[in-house]
Amino acid sequence: MEHIATDNDIILSDDLPTPEDPNFESLDPSYVTMAKLVTAGIMGGVLGINLVIQYASGNLVQFVGWPYAWTVVLAIAFVFTVALSLPRPIWRAQGYQLRDQDLHFKHGVIWHNVVSLPYIRIQHVELESGPMERIFKLATLKFFTAGGGTADMKIPGLPFATASKIRAHVMEKAGVEAREDKLDG
Repeated sequence: MEHIATDNDIILSDDLPTPEDPNFESLDPSYVTMAKLVTAGIMGGVLGINLVIQYASGNLVQFVGWPYAWTVVLAIAFVFTVALSLPRPIWRAQGYQLRDQDLHFKHGVIWHNVVSLPYIRIQHVELESGPMERIFKLATLKFFTAGGGTADMKIPGLPFATASKIRAHVMEKAGVEAREDKLDG
C-alpha cells in the first residue's frame, strides 16, 4: 500500500484572514410597516375574539365594573406598544451579503447570528410572496441544500424585483436549473 504524503500544517488563529467587507445590505424599510400591520392584526384579532367570548359568557359586564379594569387596559396597551415597537430593531438587525463564492444573512437582536451558505451547496431557491408581502411588493427568498425538507436560509423583506435578481444570480452561481417561483395564492 502506497503512502500519500499530505501537508497538515498548523494554522494559528492570528494567521487567519480577516472577514471581507462586513457591510450587509438592509432589507426593504416597508418590511417594518408590514410586520407592524401583521402584529397589530393578530393581536387585535385575539383581543377581539376574547372580548366576544367574554361578552357572550356575561363576564364582560362584570369586568367593566371591576375596580382594577384600568390595570388590565394599561397592560394590554403596554403589550401592544412593545409588540409594535419590535419590528424596527428586528429589521435593523437583519441584512444580507452576496459574495463571489457564498451568501450571508445576519439576524438577531439579542443573539446575533450570521448564516453563511456557499453557492456550491445550494440545490434550489424559492421565491415566495404571501398576501401581505404582495401588498407591499416584497418577497422572501428560501435557499435549500441537500438532505433537508426545510430551507437552510431565508431572507425576508426583499423588494420583489431585487429578490428575483438575487435568485437568478444565486441559481447561476450554484449551477441550478430555473424552476417556477412559488407564489402563495
